[in-house]
Amino acid sequence: MKIRTTADLFQDVDTLISMVSSVTGETTAETARALASENASLGSTVWKELKARNIRPYQWSEDLIGFYQGTTAFVFETLVWNRCELKQQMQDRIVQHLRTRFGRPCRVLVYGDGLGFDSAALALAGHDVTYFEVSQKAIQFAKQLFAQLGCSVRMLTHEDLLHEELYDAVVCLDVLEHVPNPVEMVGSLAKSIGNDGYLLIHAPFWYLAPSVATHLASNRRFSGNITRIYKPNGLRAIDGALFWDPIALVKNDSKVRPKLMDRFKLAIGGCLLSVGRYWSTPHVILCQMLMKRSRLNWPELDRFVTQSQ
Repeated sequence: MKIRTTADLFQDVDTLISMVSSVTGETTAETARALASENASLGSTVWKELKARNIRPYQWSEDLIGFYQGTTAFVFETLVWNRCELKQQMQDRIVQHLRTRFGRPCRVLVYGDGLGFDSAALALAGHDVTYFEVSQKAIQFAKQLFAQLGCSVRMLTHEDLLHEELYDAVVCLDVLEHVPNPVEMVGSLAKSIGNDGYLLIHAPFWYLAPSVATHLASNRRFSGNITRIYKPNGLRAIDGALFWDPIALVKNDSKVRPKLMDRFKLAIGGCLLSVGRYWSTPHVILCQMLMKRSRLNWPELDRFVTQSQ
């Protein structure tokens, strides 16, 4: 089977499992079982390993830093997440946003892209893409992914190199809720976009549940709050999905102005998300229902697991 898209790769489980095994060091049979377990319960691999290491969830600590550096659990979690319809829909929104706003190939930085699926999608859409990640396990997988898809993606692994040029867009998905100082990180990202550039972010600060045990409780105060996290960095929102998945921001001196309908949508979404600062139970229940519907059956993986037993 010739692999042209990520959908092709998810169907070609022999190749996919071989790629994952080369990163984790596990046998193909062990890898297949771990992927199947993760597909049945997204986030369970990370949760189990946190509990085994006796690391407190939702809190930043030296132990958590060590966990990030040494674990392979996120490889399984991120792989399954990128196969979910919810993630694919968010990816499609970003591709559509760039097409609508620019109508041409863009220079795009994808910050904290993990296994590289967002960089690959943007490169396949014709953009000039730079991938940035610090996890060595993720980088190892991303190199294989780009090679399999024939993507031309520049790879940066040192943060000092991020501001060598200005980008038309910087994409940062599902990163800020994990870091102890998201305001500072947003400031760093803002330095990488030009006056007419866009910062595209998804950060579910409100989401605290066993399936996302490395989200930090200290960051809940940023949920739906542009004033605390984006305005101090000279940014304003001009577009985005209702639940800010993602939200599009520009610098204050940008000439781009939001349409009336976009302003209304952003305001409503901000109000709904702001409830999550104090009471996120309804948000979590709704999200888990959507995630359950979004996760896809994976018959190719199921057959591989059965045959390897």
